[in-house]
Amino acid sequence: MSLSVGPFAAADRPRWTALWTGYLDFYRTVLPQAVFDRQWERLMDGREIMGLAARLDGGIVGITHYMYHPHGWTLGPCCYLQDLFVDPAVRGAGAGRALIEAVAVAARTHGAEKLYWLTQGDNATARQLYDRLARHNGFIRYDYPPL
Repeated sequence: MSLSVGPFAAADRPRWTALWTGYLDFYRTVLPQAVFDRQWERLMDGREIMGLAARLDGGIVGITHYMYHPHGWTLGPCCYLQDLFVDPAVRGAGAGRALIEAVAVAARTHGAEKLYWLTQGDNATARQLYDRLARHNGFIRYDYPPL
């Protein structure tokens, strides 16, 4: 089996939609079609939000979305890996690690000083990978009620 990571192509929209829906389902989130359309536009444009696909033998099995932003504690930008999802049927084949490592390469190339992401505390499957790749810094996230 051959695993590769690279940018999305326009023809990837149906598979991206299926995988992003799987990600949102995991987090018990439903978004309107307009958000899916806007997210895909952003991914295709590549200025606000970037994305990568993990392909196993040519078929997309995983996706990630990431973005850069300034940070008050650094001179350069930070990279936030916002979404990461791998098809449950192929978890353990290295797609998640490959996606994170590809974002890390992109972040270094972009001059980012930090790469970070969030997950739920009870996401044991993902945390097994994350604990091998990164350091949990102990922060707890709070979301202010909708503005």
